[in-house]
Amino acid sequence: MFIADYMTADPLTITADVLVPEARRLIDDNHFRHLPVVDEEKKLIGVVTDRDLRSAYPSTAIDDETYGKIFATVAATKIGDIMSTNCSCVSIEATLDDALMVFDRDKVGALPVVTEDDVVIGIFSMRDLTAAYKKLFGSAEASSSLIAVLDETKSHNSLSRIASILEENDVQCTRLIKIGLKSGFDRIYMRVESLKVGNVHKHLQDSGFTLLKP
Repeated sequence: MFIADYMTADPLTITADVLVPEARRLIDDNHFRHLPVVDEEKKLIGVVTDRDLRSAYPSTAIDDETYGKIFATVAATKIGDIMSTNCSCVSIEATLDDALMVFDRDKVGALPVVTEDDVVIGIFSMRDLTAAYKKLFGSAEASSSLIAVLDETKSHNSLSRIASILEENDVQCTRLIKIGLKSGFDRIYMRVESLKVGNVHKHLQDSGFTLLKP
């Protein structure tokens, strides 16, 4: 699956000369946490987050006079002075796996999506990634159930065997994946459309598969 199917296209962007209070207003009013910063050609030059903006403001624990001076300085500060320039991004051809690896490696909450010329055309967040994987694995489908079994035989045709068992018993299977483990038995996960999950369990057990429970 490609991030292009789940990203926010044509995201709101700002330029480096925008003042901090305006950027904070944009983030607060639009309820998001990341703003790509672009040049006059819409090319990515940085990212500013809600955390960056909060950190720029003075603490309420200091005295009023000091607070006022720092606040005045912040009000005149440009985004270019506080943005992150070493920012992570992905291309429009990126997959969910690509995005997941970048999120895990760089510990960021959102990724600008750029063209080959670094023009910003979208933004893909951790929330988008979660929504995509929910659809990929069917967890958002209310009428489906997740079943897990152990592949004790480590057979090369275990997935086709399960598919045949479900088909023979008129059980619709929408997801079927196998996860290999270095130690112990491999695990097979399936998502089925059935109101009688107990019957599905029995069909699998009768065919030699062991149900996996937490």
